[in-house]
Amino acid sequence: MARKGNKEIFVGPDEGARLPVLDVAHKVPSESLGGAVTIVEWGLPPGVMIPPHTHGREHECNYVLKGELTCDVGGEIVVAPVGSYVVKPKGVYHALCNAGTEDVWVIEIHAPGGFEGWYDEYEEIASKFAAGEIDEEEHRRARAELSERYGVSFHDERIPEVRARFGLEP
Repeated sequence: MARKGNKEIFVGPDEGARLPVLDVAHKVPSESLGGAVTIVEWGLPPGVMIPPHTHGREHECNYVLKGELTCDVGGEIVVAPVGSYVVKPKGVYHALCNAGTEDVWVIEIHAPGGFEGWYDEYEEIASKFAAGEIDEEEHRRARAELSERYGVSFHDERIPEVRARFGLEP
């Protein structure tokens, strides 16, 4: 990474802190641009969905680098191929899914910044859940407590409806 003083001014394709369970790479932390934005990259394998949730503090935008990202933004389904942007305003629920057959990789921008801490903390929760150290109820409770601190609400009651709209098996 190239630096000017104590600021990163260049992040290469394979650089940035990686969170292996979530498949997230931190690219531009909020302090790099005075808190204005956070930029991460993340991947989603076929058949995987990020459940419906609403951000109360930041707007989000995805740019699709690989694959095809299916999104439910406030009840509208869009299928975003490579080169597409998906805008997710704060206060509007959204869910994301890879309904295709190849991996999806996206750039995600949060404005204002500061959301990168959620990814770091959720990586630990997701790791414990994946290892069987906590059950589904404990996972949801821990996610809800974390998300409340970051102004995010998950809408698990919508999962069956959204999965059906995405064409995923229950």
